[in-house]
Formats: sequence, structure tokens, C-alpha cells
Amino acid sequence: MFRLVAAILLLAGAFCSQAQDLTSMNWEQIVEQAKKEGKLTWYQWYYQDRLKEQVSLFEKQYGINVTLSEGTLQGNINKLMADRGRETGDIDVFSIGGGAFGTVSPQQTFFGPLNTLLPEGKTLNYTIEGTDSQGYGVAFWGNQTGLAYDSRRLKESELPRTLPQITSFLQSHPQEFGFNVENGGSGPAFIESVTRTLVPGFDFTKGDADVKSLTALQPAWNWFKQQRPNYIITASNADSVTRLVSGEFLLVPAWEDYLVGLENHGEVPKTIRLYIPDFGMPGGGNMVAIPKNAPHKAAALLFIHWLTLPTTQRLFQQVYGITPQNKEVNRDAGLINSKERVHGTQFMPKPLGDEVRTEFSNQVLLK
Repeated sequence: MFRLVAAILLLAGAFCSQAQDLTSMNWEQIVEQAKKEGKLTWYQWYYQDRLKEQVSLFEKQYGINVTLSEGTLQGNINKLMADRGRETGDIDVFSIGGGAFGTVSPQQTFFGPLNTLLPEGKTLNYTIEGTDSQGYGVAFWGNQTGLAYDSRRLKESELPRTLPQITSFLQSHPQEFGFNVENGGSGPAFIESVTRTLVPGFDFTKGDADVKSLTALQPAWNWFKQQRPNYIITASNADSVTRLVSGEFLLVPAWEDYLVGLENHGEVPKTIRLYIPDFGMPGGGNMVAIPKNAPHKAAALLFIHWLTLPTTQRLFQQVYGITPQNKEVNRDAGLINSKERVHGTQFMPKPLGDEVRTEFSNQVLLK
């Protein structure tokens, strides 16, 4: 009996040592603990296979094995919420879009805040898509929307940069401009940009908006209805770009990181370019966080540190076309030049952004 109790106490002591509060450890101790843990599971919903190549650099450097999950964003969120009731979950690092971050009760769900634990915490970004994570989520993947064109068919001097110029472009090139409403955010980004421009007095920084206040957006719906014969609604982000490359369209809203990924794989020609018009287009991005019941917290924290280092952010910028989320990284690389990046805006916070898209469908497409 004595031996059994002693064994239990020994195991409990070992567990407590492994689960030592990271806030009481210095960075060297955290790295040492991470190496002892030796593994982590990253719940990531896109590019899992492609990311393994970059993640292998972390594995070789620290000797820590990284398992990338296979699943959708919503499936991962469902798993995250289901795991909250367990003493120890299955997730160490969790990726989530900035707009969705606030929907999972972050301070009750995630360990942190992380900004005071990461050695480069002051150079990182904790606010994206209108969501301030309060340090519980760290932005690691920025993406920017803009208007894509083929430089073989449209010269830079011919690009419409103001909303009146967009109006003239649509009228002189009917049905050669397309954007999606569903299955991706590039089309909704254009809808938001036009709406912001035509309704300057509306407070788009608040995520909640009642039905009565949404009536103030009528000038935007009037513009879209007037131009309805001149643009085409596409099925998705990908559909818009495919039809641009085929020559059906001259101009489409698109994501910078999506285009760079296609170009790097030879799926679209290098003549496809992207710019941000003067009236702005929103950028968004994704965060990583550590669940409170993560089994390998030290390894997870070290991985997030590596993921947001300037060297890793530059690598992701080159390979995936992301907008770097470490302030020490120059953002000039990519499809969009630095002079145009100043026109980048934030997506409307949710649920307002979703309501604006719904109102567009109700007021423009269904009437």
C-alpha cells in the first residue's frame, strides 16, 4: 500500500513539474520544458500539407514533433468547444480567423495572455479583423484583399482607383467585373469598401447594428442596384480568379495570399497583378492561441514564438504571400506595393460584416 501511494505521489509530482505554470518560468526554462514535452498538435484548417515543409524547420531546430490536424475551421471550432469540459484536451495550438476569435469566449477558452510570455511579444500583433485578442491570440497570418487584373489586358495607367472611376469602368466594360458574395471573403470585401465610401457617417467599428441603423446603408445598395447590369456575381473567390485568368473578366476582387500561392504553383500567370484602390480594401488574417487544457503548453508557446519570428514571417511572405504580423518585417514584398498598402483597411467586425453581406443580398440581388 505504501509503495502504491508513493508511486502515485511520484507520478503526481512529475505531472506537476511538467505542468508548471509557464508564467513563473523564464524563456530558457520554457524552451527546456518544451523540448521535454517533445511534441504538439496544431489544429489548422488550410494548407496543412504545404505547411509541413516549413514546420519541419521547427522540428529540426528543437526536436519537437508537430502534428497538423485535418479538418475544417468549423469542425476545429466544434472540437475546441467540446474539449473545454475535459481536464486535458487534444489541442496544443489552435488557428482561428480574427473575425471568429471573439465567438469562442477566448478568455475562458485560451491560456494567456501570451503577449507577456513571448520574448518578442511587443513586436507582434494582437488585433485583426476588428478583434482585439487582449493578448490571448497572436496574429501569425495577415492577408490583404485588392483588385486583381491581367497586365497583358489592362495597363496600370488604366486602373480605376476611385469609386467614380470604378463606376465609369463598369459602364464602359459591362460584365467584365465579377465578385462573389458567398464562399470566400474577397467579394464581401469589395461590398464593404463601397459601403464605407458611400456611407461615411456610419460607425463601422461597432460589431453590433440593429435593423433600423442598417437602413442608413441605402446609398450603397442604390449604387449596386444602378450598376447591376454591369457586374457578375461569381460562385467563389476561386471562381472569380479562374474567370479573370480565362479572359472573361478584366477586374475582380481577390486575396493577395491566394494569388501568390497560385503563382508559386504555376496555376496562374505571373502577369496577374493586384492593387488596392484609393478608397481602400480590407485586410484580415488569422491568429493562433493555446487552449487552457492544452497537454503541451510549453511546446505550444515555443511554436508560436517560432511562427511569429521575423525569419518565419519573411519565409511565409515569400511562399504564401502573407502580410507579415511581426513589426520588424518589411511589408514591401508581395503583389501590392508599399504606396498602395496605406489604403488597406480592417474588415467590419462581426456580426456587422455578416449583416452587411446579408443586406446586400436582400436589397440588391433579391429585388
